[in-house]
Amino acid sequence: MPPKRATRGAAASTDGRKATTASSKATAPTKTQKKTESKAPTKAAAAASTATTAPASRKRKAAESDDEVSAPVARVQKKQKEEAPAPIINHPPTKRLDVYVFGTNCYGELGLGDATKKSEIPGPVLNPKLAADTVGVVYLAVGGVHSAALTQDNKILTWGVNDEGTLGRDTKEEKKEVDETNGVNGDDKEDKSDSDSDDDEVDLNMKEATPMAVDSAHFPKGTVFTQLAATDSATFALTQEGKVYGWGTFRGSNGVIGFSPDTKFQRTPILIPGLEKVTELAAGAQHLMALTSSGQVFTWGCEEQNQLGRRISGRLHGKLESLVPGKCALPSGVVSIGTGSYHSFAVRKNGHVHAWGSNNFGQTAVPMSAGQSDAVVLYPTEVKSFREFNKIVSICGGKDHSIAVTEDGKCLTWGRVDNKALGLALADMPADDLVHDEHDRPRILTKATPLVDIKDEHIVFATASSDHSFAITKDGKAYSWGFNVQRQAGHRELDEVERPTLLQNKHVNGKKLVGASAGGQFSMLVGEASPQQMNGEQA
Repeated sequence: MPPKRATRGAAASTDGRKATTASSKATAPTKTQKKTESKAPTKAAAAASTATTAPASRKRKAAESDDEVSAPVARVQKKQKEEAPAPIINHPPTKRLDVYVFGTNCYGELGLGDATKKSEIPGPVLNPKLAADTVGVVYLAVGGVHSAALTQDNKILTWGVNDEGTLGRDTKEEKKEVDETNGVNGDDKEDKSDSDSDDDEVDLNMKEATPMAVDSAHFPKGTVFTQLAATDSATFALTQEGKVYGWGTFRGSNGVIGFSPDTKFQRTPILIPGLEKVTELAAGAQHLMALTSSGQVFTWGCEEQNQLGRRISGRLHGKLESLVPGKCALPSGVVSIGTGSYHSFAVRKNGHVHAWGSNNFGQTAVPMSAGQSDAVVLYPTEVKSFREFNKIVSICGGKDHSIAVTEDGKCLTWGRVDNKALGLALADMPADDLVHDEHDRPRILTKATPLVDIKDEHIVFATASSDHSFAITKDGKAYSWGFNVQRQAGHRELDEVERPTLLQNKHVNGKKLVGASAGGQFSMLVGEASPQQMNGEQA
């Protein structure tokens, strides 16, 4: 039986700059089943462009007298002042990337389309549907069971589960006629009674399993994208002017909340109102963060664990007010943001880190209340323990743990101890920073702690999903650890990987890897495309 649909994983930058989520960007705790009843997505019409109509000409009548008629004078209409184009504040990445995929493929999460019917890929393989020379992926974002890629020619490709409009395009397939005797379409004469295909292969919707472009008609002509972000059930795109488009929905513990106060499922891209001059997006399991050029942070989505870090008054839209972007109460000078599944981070110019949201396993690194089942950090709170490290350059988290990279290349983790997601042996955890459960078993590491096994590596990128993590070195190697039952950590023989372990196989050996993205039960690595793969072109 295929695994249940997992919820979102970390979204990560693919050019090695920093984690976007979740990166990572991180995975939700539950694994949602694929809907048994297929609902045809409602196709929203492309937004019609409204032409500006010139004001009616008000010609003066010719003056008349008894002796002569004065000649009419042509009136020159004043040119209307054209609205100046918004300044460009973001620039799209340009380096083409190789995309390596692994983990579960039960719902087409790996984007391999008809290249395979296998339900699981145990280690990194190059995705031929995202070839660097023909497709040219420059940015990748991963949700729980879907992904999105930005290409060098400004297309947004999506694939994976589309139950709630997550892909931003129509994926309904024509129903196939089935002959119960002979198989699909009545053409398959092969006796498959001895086949193990029920265990090893899956029947995929090719419109979901194959990377395909979101229709550009949904965006104004000339729109240029610079970043993508993916939650468990929605996708977002940032433009060079700092505007944000999105589609999908947000979910809470009781089911669907909606995409906006007026829309439950947004199945095609729409402009997110109230956001200007955004420079960065970060996606949690069911919430979004947006950083502006002035250092302000806006959040929206599900707020059940206080992951939005702001007060929801409910006066404007009632319980749905959380679906409207609102300003987070943070000190000035925020320069980067990050998310876990249900918690959030902001890093200021002075290096101070603020965190808020779910804290039941100390995943915010704020020590108060860590370990209580319903513990949350209500509002942005400085994590003072980070002051003993060099400046944090990226930070994100999974469901119950978090990970950060310092300016001098150290990788730090903290949070839940007993699920192997931290990449630390118990002996490597400072005893004074551990919280024990009622049976006196170590349960939580409350303070960011350097990873011992890769202390001699210079780490430039790290990301996390629900229960597994990745770190990328300056020289292009990838380490992973954590939960690996569906081979989402990329190691063929192990169900759990306790310590950071180098990812090695014929597909990635010798490649310069620059990033990773982690989904619920699958993951992707990205590397610089070699000149040979570019058919002589430089990436």
